Amino acid sequence: MRKLQALVIDSDVSYRTTIQKLLAQSGFAVSIASLGREGLALAQQNRFNLVCCSDNQTDISGSEFCSQIRAIPSYDYVSVIVLATEDNPRTLKQALLAGATDIFSKRDLTELEIYIQRLVDREVRQLTGRVLFIEDSRVLQEIIIDLLTDMGLDVDSYTHAEGAWEAFRTGQYDLVITDIMLEGTMSGITLVRKIGRLQGEHGCIPIIATSGFDNASRKIELFHLGVNDYVAKPIVREELRQRVFNHVTSYQRMLELRSQQASLYSLAMLDELTQLFNRHALREFAGKYFSEAYRFNRPLSMAVMDIDHFKSINESHGYSTGDKVLAEFGVWLKRFVRDEDMIARWASEEFVFLLSNCEATTALTLMARIQKRLEQFNPANVAITVSIGIATVQNHQQHSVNSLFELADSAMYRAKMSGRNCIRLYEPDDMSVMDEP
Repeated sequence: MRKLQALVIDSDVSYRTTIQKLLAQSGFAVSIASLGREGLALAQQNRFNLVCCSDNQTDISGSEFCSQIRAIPSYDYVSVIVLATEDNPRTLKQALLAGATDIFSKRDLTELEIYIQRLVDREVRQLTGRVLFIEDSRVLQEIIIDLLTDMGLDVDSYTHAEGAWEAFRTGQYDLVITDIMLEGTMSGITLVRKIGRLQGEHGCIPIIATSGFDNASRKIELFHLGVNDYVAKPIVREELRQRVFNHVTSYQRMLELRSQQASLYSLAMLDELTQLFNRHALREFAGKYFSEAYRFNRPLSMAVMDIDHFKSINESHGYSTGDKVLAEFGVWLKRFVRDEDMIARWASEEFVFLLSNCEATTALTLMARIQKRLEQFNPANVAITVSIGIATVQNHQQHSVNSLFELADSAMYRAKMSGRNCIRLYEPDDMSVMDEP
């Protein structure tokens, strides 16, 4: 990490020492001066990243100091901070007009410390990411590529929009920087329009447009098309650097937030033990299955599966073994369903299958195959059997996930009453069987 340089000018030795320590703790190499002209002489000899000067210097006013340091070559964009002894609006305004970057009260070190930390982050932080850069001027292209790579970014550069568009469609980028006036059949505006039409994550990638024609109507149109920022040529290196930094970090934070939201959503929808969908997910997604069944007059079957004598497994083998049985059984069950089907853990040892476009006889065949294969599969080295009930929506019957579950569950209950380890299709009398004491 490169060492940052700071200059502190203040005649108060005690306060100057305090600021020096604060800067040193943030990683600065600090030079000090007690008079303004002494500080200007040091600035002539060195390139400082930050200058902190008191507003009540004995040999020169704070505003005059700001004006003179801005006149020194390479100090156009250096942060110059005025440390104010008193809150005098007129004096402070003069300092800002003369070139001060910001003003802080000497009585509030907290705000100054926050500013210093942000400055350090901005100056030394190396970004990671990929930039798509389009510029037909070879000279300017080299300058900006040098700037971007110095920030830690990988750059794919093009002189024509056609090649950049193909790269964008197949690549993953954190930022697009494009000139508006480009050679070739596709302009920068067309490229922006094409990117803006994309949906999802690609459509959110920040775009910085550059142009030598600072036309107000064109800028408005570019923002309308989805450009996030506009930089007029000739490009100021430090200005572009900060704009790139802001856009890349904001975009990456947005992606990180989306990833966290997706993880939280998955946690809310998945059963932690079996990694199958949970009851909440089944209720959330079932609506699509039912609406498609009604719309296209397709059969929709639900199977409710319950592990027989699971309480005895917990009592004889222990609850940890019982959990292993469920976990391994859940992974195993996934092998038997199609991508368009859904399987969820409904309760402790109860599982629900939602089978799209599946007749009762087809569902019966599938469940029978699972039951047969289960004879050779012993999760956690424990032999298990299952009882299964099946109910089907057909002929425009109106059902919800709850009502269909009741029917399939009643059929499963009849399988239990029939000696377990068997499959039953729902029959109207099943509900009355469940109501028996």
